[in-house]
Amino acid sequence: MIHNMYQPQDITDQVAPLMPTAHDYRVLVWLTAALTLCLFFWGLGFIPWLTLNEARRAIPARHMLESGQWLIPMLNGEIYITKPPMLYWCSASLAWLLGQCNEWSARLPSALAACGIAWMVFNLAKRHFGPWAALFSVQILIANAGFAMLGRQAGIEMLLAFFCVSALFCAFKYTYDHEGRHWLRLSYALLGFAVLTKGPLALLFVTLPLCLDAYLRPNARKWQVLTDPWSWILFLTIASSWYLAVTLQLGPEVWHATIQKDLVNKIQSHTGEPFYNYLLWILLDFFPALLLCCVVPLRWWLDIQRSAIARAMLIAVLVPVLVFSAFSDKHAKYLLPMYPWLAVLLGVQLSRWFARMGVAKQKWLRTLSLLMPVGYVVFYTVAEPKVFDYRVQALPKIAAWFAAEHSGLPIVAFQAVDARLLYYAHHDIAKIDVIQRSSLPYPDMIVIAENEHIAKVQSVAQCTLNTFQPYLKRKGRLAIFGFGRACQTQLARLPAV
Repeated sequence: MIHNMYQPQDITDQVAPLMPTAHDYRVLVWLTAALTLCLFFWGLGFIPWLTLNEARRAIPARHMLESGQWLIPMLNGEIYITKPPMLYWCSASLAWLLGQCNEWSARLPSALAACGIAWMVFNLAKRHFGPWAALFSVQILIANAGFAMLGRQAGIEMLLAFFCVSALFCAFKYTYDHEGRHWLRLSYALLGFAVLTKGPLALLFVTLPLCLDAYLRPNARKWQVLTDPWSWILFLTIASSWYLAVTLQLGPEVWHATIQKDLVNKIQSHTGEPFYNYLLWILLDFFPALLLCCVVPLRWWLDIQRSAIARAMLIAVLVPVLVFSAFSDKHAKYLLPMYPWLAVLLGVQLSRWFARMGVAKQKWLRTLSLLMPVGYVVFYTVAEPKVFDYRVQALPKIAAWFAAEHSGLPIVAFQAVDARLLYYAHHDIAKIDVIQRSSLPYPDMIVIAENEHIAKVQSVAQCTLNTFQPYLKRKGRLAIFGFGRACQTQLARLPAV
């Protein structure tokens, strides 16, 4: 049964008597669910790594699976603890279940997380704001450029968003739905997993908004969320487990470089990025849905103020935006965990607007709200492989060439080595900054060079083993050179690609 658009304790409004039937609504829900699944799963593993960040997340997972060493992530032969290992554990576990580590298994955690977030958005919005607000919230979320893209990439952000959103979802169940204390404990457990995904930064998306909400509109349950000792013990046990294990094995000094690089530099770096960058990125990602803020904005603001959970969602949106805007290092993906809450607030506004429309305009809006997700599905399943073919067409060929390379000689890269090359070469590749005949690190070796560095290596190399073009860019080029015994193998006779 389809209940009223808003529940009495939340945002209220006079709804128009002419609303679509329950059958029409169910059809739209199933179509939206089908679009969500298509968006995040269709063709997920068909395209090689589009960014170096994807490869950088896939390599440690593959190393865990192949080596059996699941505690210490490794990248190119070096310890890689800049980020906690939750994503690597998930990717490696899925690869083990699927029988191989590839693009599909590495991207699957993000796709599953995105679908889980969409379900929570629908569930929470339907309970507190009604069925049409729930439907529009999901449609706005999956028709979001940043959310759709990151849900199809092997990255930390979507998994972090899932744990942060689910932690707040459970906290809201306890606070606003008056559910049992097990929801509170589950919230803190999920927050612990969020810390194991990207570090203590997760507290900014969950604990800080809860604190501010409790301070502005205090009640007993809100303070119980923040002061329950067993919940905090559970959180600290989960969140600190990996950090303590690594410290015991490698010593506390192993964290010095990580703290400097991943925290201090991002706060204090002088990149010159304006403070309003995040507002621009949010506007682009949520366009045109964010224009709903301009439809009777004062009434929308007052509606939010009359709803306790809507105020909490607004706080969960504003706190990360304000805090991250103060940081020097800015990236649009950093704000992903707050996107679902903004989608709900916009979905509520759209449902109120929808209820006041005539039948013809309602049909138009229902069609438009489906066409936008359809556009993203078409792009990722049809257009993306063609649009970005220049980035990836060389990668399978590189993988095939290195699979045929059996010389056992050292492989080095001059000046630069991209993580995508590391993944498809399936070799550790050391970087060298000087290439001279008189000071070669090995007499017999293979040297890789990209773009402007090719000419310098070619001037001293004994042979060219292969070239690949385009490589990662439209005019990008990769060349592989040989020294000593590398030129005496069949590799030197392979045709250039």
